[in-house]
Amino acid sequence: MDRLPLQLQRMMAAGRDALAAATAGAIAWLLASWLFGHTHPVFAMVTAIVCLAPGLPNHGRQATGIILGVAIGILVGEAALQLPVTGIEGPTMSLLRMIVAILLSMMVGASFGLPAVVPIQAGVSAVLVLAMGADSAGWHRMQDVIIGVGVGLFFSQVLLTPDPLRQIDRAMSELLTRIAGGLDLAAQALQDTTPRRAEIAQSHLSRVQETIGALQNGIDSARYEARWSLRGRIAANRVRREAERVEHDAIRLGASALLLGDALLVAMRNGNTPPAGLEANLRHLAASCRARMTGTAPPDPGLAGTESVDSAWAAVLVQMRALGAILGAEPRLDQQRREAYQLPD
Repeated sequence: MDRLPLQLQRMMAAGRDALAAATAGAIAWLLASWLFGHTHPVFAMVTAIVCLAPGLPNHGRQATGIILGVAIGILVGEAALQLPVTGIEGPTMSLLRMIVAILLSMMVGASFGLPAVVPIQAGVSAVLVLAMGADSAGWHRMQDVIIGVGVGLFFSQVLLTPDPLRQIDRAMSELLTRIAGGLDLAAQALQDTTPRRAEIAQSHLSRVQETIGALQNGIDSARYEARWSLRGRIAANRVRREAERVEHDAIRLGASALLLGDALLVAMRNGNTPPAGLEANLRHLAASCRARMTGTAPPDPGLAGTESVDSAWAAVLVQMRALGAILGAEPRLDQQRREAYQLPD
């Protein structure tokens, strides 16, 4: 029961790909029946499902790997059928022939340096050719696989390909949301004048590093899509530039937010009176983080001055200025991306 929420989350996360796989499998079955007259095109449906199964890092590479592996296995299986049987007959010959075919097909499949699906499909295809015969598992199966891969590629490369630029923006938004939440907690600590709340704010901001790790995963995924998907290749140059910019900004934002949280905690523990307007400045920085998600920025109220403040509060102001400078340096979304994401002007 304790694991039920996690299981439900995983089911929901897999729902989109599972629905796509089921739909693509049905379409592949119908196409193979219509184009080739196959009465039970099981391989077409299975191939489409394998191409689009949930949890795959890249559906396009999976589809390419399947068709390559199947082709290798069929060719090796056909060649194995031509091995001479002189001196060895019956089950012994069949088993030896199958061992040789599996070994050779999987070695050839592995030589391309592609995902494991290539040698797996190569070995399985060789077994099917030898066990079922070339008529049933040779070209007949290849036709089904071509249909299944074609449908899988259409779904993964055209219908369901994620926008890599949006992936990057979503990852950056999560980081900005985390920092904004920590700044709100810091402002609340100033309002309540309690070091305990400052500790909570500092703890929240220290976890920004975890968010940066998730952001890096999002950027890596976007780069992957830019390389292996049709939609990604169209925007490959923009994805590369945006990924480099966001990586750079994320490291600076994370470091600045962490230092700000540490400085605030030290200053509040000293017990001296904070500069006037500091709470409002912190809330403004939080609002600036959230505004960057929509490409806008609230008016700058100006940071509290450093006159007549002790060194601890001066350190807080320095880190606030650093964070504000980073946020102000971030370019806004251009109009084309704003319209694509349906963001307000």
